[in-house]
Amino acid sequence: MRTLVLLSSVAILSTLAVKCKYDGKDLENNEVITVQNAFRIKCLTEDNGSWKTEIIGCVTPDGTEINAGEKKEVGDKVHECVKSESGQVSLKESKGRTAACPGGQKHGEQWQEKSFKFRCGDGGVVKFEACVGQDGSVIPAGETGKIGGFDVKCEQHANGTITMQAANDPKSYDCTAKDGSSKKNGEEYVEGNFVRKCGDYGQGKIIGCHAENVGNTIGINQNVTSGDIVYSCTKDGSNYSFKTYSLKKPEVYAMCAHEGKQYKNDTTFISQGSFRMKCVTFKNLTSTLEVISCITPAGVEISIGTQLEEGDKVFECTPGNVTLKSTPGQTGKCRGVYSVGDTWVEDSFRLLCEPYGKVNLKSCISKEGVEIPLGEARRVPAGYAMECVTVNGNVALQTAKTFDCETGTGEIKKFGDTWNEGNFVRRCANYGVSAIIGCYADGVGSIGLNQNMTSGDFLYMCINQNEQFKFRTLKAT
Repeated sequence: MRTLVLLSSVAILSTLAVKCKYDGKDLENNEVITVQNAFRIKCLTEDNGSWKTEIIGCVTPDGTEINAGEKKEVGDKVHECVKSESGQVSLKESKGRTAACPGGQKHGEQWQEKSFKFRCGDGGVVKFEACVGQDGSVIPAGETGKIGGFDVKCEQHANGTITMQAANDPKSYDCTAKDGSSKKNGEEYVEGNFVRKCGDYGQGKIIGCHAENVGNTIGINQNVTSGDIVYSCTKDGSNYSFKTYSLKKPEVYAMCAHEGKQYKNDTTFISQGSFRMKCVTFKNLTSTLEVISCITPAGVEISIGTQLEEGDKVFECTPGNVTLKSTPGQTGKCRGVYSVGDTWVEDSFRLLCEPYGKVNLKSCISKEGVEIPLGEARRVPAGYAMECVTVNGNVALQTAKTFDCETGTGEIKKFGDTWNEGNFVRRCANYGVSAIIGCYADGVGSIGLNQNMTSGDFLYMCINQNEQFKFRTLKAT
């Protein structure tokens, strides 16, 4: 609390114009001034020439005016302008209702320190609110509640100290082991490699370690040897550990190294996402890595020498220099483009896409665009026949040496057949060509090429001039 004090000035008499004097200044009647930035002084004069200055109020540091005998709450402070019977005036300052607490907490703010919860009350007074357990359980001040299954009393004593302690006898609580069983106070029990003793408030404390080959409890920070094994039970701060050490001479063995990692004998691992490798070590401390299987893109493991159809591909784990070979599957595309059943033309051949990406030749195509199925022959517009055949393992489009001929009337003639067609004699020759081998005249018969024949008054001429065939009849005059 802060207090400022000021006394009123004594009145004097003057025969001149009546004015008050204060600190070397003249004040008019009823004039009010602020002095020391804390008090308001008023000048009072009388007709008889007397005057006096009277303290009529106070001024707070922020400029708020308070009449004498009154008080005001400004912000988080209370200012009181006190005037005694003797005329002494003082400005007293104290904490207001909304004042902050010593720790800087705002009015009404709650906070937690360790296991206790507080609130900033009126006048900046710290109020104890509750106790808080490690599990977050809250017990209001002056009440009893459960924390971790125990009855706990939260209390603030007359001397201001705060306690959070068991409401019942500490030895009345059972301990709960990890297997769910209950243990009485003072009872010892084994959990894993540790021996615990049920203590006060149901807390199981570690008192040693347990090993199956050791009959008694191994004390904290002690070692016990059984056979060729050393059992060690240690405590470091609040941490307990149980370790075993072998007295046998360590074995020296080789390891396999791959991509910066070490592997023991017979261990396997995936390499490149496509192969399962196995580490093989030998007594001479050498080692090697063997590929024992392949891994498909879908993660399926296949043995060496086997195949697996996956999606539109067939994967094969090849023996020898092991590789993961990929070929089109039953629905795989040919040339990576064509689906099963699609056909397309390359050069003079029509190709067919079959399952597993197999490309088969379906037919040949002549330069005139005539399509000839594989193993068959067709006549082309030039008049001869072409055939689509396999020769020495290769498909060829070639002239068909033996092929039926077709007469002008559409009659089919076999190779070597002859027939009359108009005035010409034809024979079915190689390549399905109807070759002219002579001429024909009714009543005369056949006439050889470049030969003449006379019958009566008529001369019959069969002419072949540069493969230009003509038949003429001349009458004698």
